[in-house]
Amino acid sequence: MRDLNQSSKLPRVGTTIFTEMSALAKKHGALNMSQGFPDFQPPKPLQDEVIQAMASGSNQYAPMAGNVALREWIAGNAEDQTGAVYCPETEVTVGAGASSLIFAAIQALIHHGDEVMVLTPCYDLYQPAVELAGGTVVSVPLKPKTYRMDWEAMKAAWSDTMRMVIINVPNNPTGATWNRDDLGKLADLVEGTNAYVISDEVYGPMHHDGREVLSASHERRLRDRSLVFASFGKVLHCTGWKIGYVLAPAEISRELRKVHQYDVFSTGAPFQAGIAAFMNSASGQAHMAELASFYQAKRDRLINGLAGSKWQFSPAEGGYFQVLDYSAFEERDDRTATSAWCTQPNGLALIPLSPFYPEGLAGGQSVRICFAKGDDTIDLGIERLLTISNE
Repeated sequence: MRDLNQSSKLPRVGTTIFTEMSALAKKHGALNMSQGFPDFQPPKPLQDEVIQAMASGSNQYAPMAGNVALREWIAGNAEDQTGAVYCPETEVTVGAGASSLIFAAIQALIHHGDEVMVLTPCYDLYQPAVELAGGTVVSVPLKPKTYRMDWEAMKAAWSDTMRMVIINVPNNPTGATWNRDDLGKLADLVEGTNAYVISDEVYGPMHHDGREVLSASHERRLRDRSLVFASFGKVLHCTGWKIGYVLAPAEISRELRKVHQYDVFSTGAPFQAGIAAFMNSASGQAHMAELASFYQAKRDRLINGLAGSKWQFSPAEGGYFQVLDYSAFEERDDRTATSAWCTQPNGLALIPLSPFYPEGLAGGQSVRICFAKGDDTIDLGIERLLTISNE
């Protein structure tokens, strides 16, 4: 029998840090503010629409590309928000969360020997997906402290075999966003090349402090090479439903769907139907209009509670994660520190930043906390963070 330790396609990959910390929190009864999911319910009108969809018979396979009404809403929303026109039939694909579609896109578009630029720290899906496709990851660090894109470093890392750039805005784990100048520089970087752009925008609408909500689709020069990914799970507080989508030109979507149809094929028919009905309703429109301010209030509750403490931070620009630096009061590495804080009495589960970097590169003495929580949870989290910093 073949030795799996020698033949594994992903020899360095184990259980994700998200699963690891949530399991540790459950075992020790710690407050879990590590994994990125809300502890509150999706909007009641949305729940009602899903129940109605089930009662009406939407319980069998959805179309491979996704519920037609939902794809029509997605295309219409993209045009309203960015001016980009996508055909619901050929350029919009719904999948089992954005992650499944990002994975499918990388498998479909990356060939053996291709290079893929990944900006770190970043979500841990990208590197394994590239390696399974036979590609090579070229890691380019975001700028220290601000976590904005380092355009000079990106230019310096470019090569003739670069076939993809993966962008995640707002960034997970840092919450950093971008501006119009960034979009133009990204277009300049890839113009005249054969590189695709994967723009992971699952936290897209969640821009804070009045920042403009931007997508790769806003930049006309990027539209013919970009795949834009989004998540209903994130914006509708229902991550367990695993409904996401991708917008891409027809020829790119055609290749992606070749993988998608043999992976998940289709997902959550009643959820898709219910989401379509909700997003087309006044309740859905109001929910999306209030989403950014809803999460900004939660971010502000968290950071205001930590003001004047030993925790150091810059307010997240978007998303529902906040990076906290503990170097002022703790010398241990982030994995050791977070494990200790999780397992102590009245523990708190946080995510160390090091797993968001390539192997061998440390994340410093920083952690990620999720503030997609009810006010009582946030307040208890603040209390425990203050206790940690004062020990």
